[in-house]
Amino acid sequence: MPSIRILLMDTERLVAEGFRNLLQSFKEFSVVAVAHDEATALRHLGRHHPHLVVMGPGAGGNGGMDTARAIRQTSRHVRIIVLASSRQPIHMREAFVAGANAYLSRDIDAQELRDTLLTVHREGVALSAAAAGQVLELVSGGLSRDASPLDLLTRREREILFLVADDQETHHIAARLGITPKTVRNYLSRIYAKLGTRNRLQTALYALRCPELHPQSAAKT
Repeated sequence: MPSIRILLMDTERLVAEGFRNLLQSFKEFSVVAVAHDEATALRHLGRHHPHLVVMGPGAGGNGGMDTARAIRQTSRHVRIIVLASSRQPIHMREAFVAGANAYLSRDIDAQELRDTLLTVHREGVALSAAAAGQVLELVSGGLSRDASPLDLLTRREREILFLVADDQETHHIAARLGITPKTVRNYLSRIYAKLGTRNRLQTALYALRCPELHPQSAAKT
């Protein structure tokens, strides 16, 4: 039985129906509702408690970002995937600031869409290295040529990255730092986005290649 519940939103009914049929063709997913406007999306959110919200390229005004913000304020646990027609860095940035967990071009193929949704469900975020570089440059105001993505990490994010590199499990990290496992996962999502990694393994390998990494090293707070 499908285990990942999806709420699909797109103002264009034919587009929404196409995405619904595509997503339903994968055994892992169940489209529990389709919304064509923000109010309906929020009602379905409270009624069906989806794991993922997939916002199509016709998700409404402002590229659906107002709706993404409303969803994030209502349900912080749900993960939002934006399928967009634009690849402009500024639009990517707006999506992540609004609360998106992934930003995808609508011309991706079906297998890439499936893989990305599974990654977001498991890991909390999916961001290609190229997209990460574009977004981080905008967020940081432009990194210097010699700057490292590690410079973007807070002290706590560096601590968690160090423990991930040491092959510590999420619950062990939580106990060591005195926080909840959910909080650790939230930190990991932000770390993935800042480093441009897709999952825990890539992040651990990235950390192991960085000799300057230390849990107590200076970082932004």
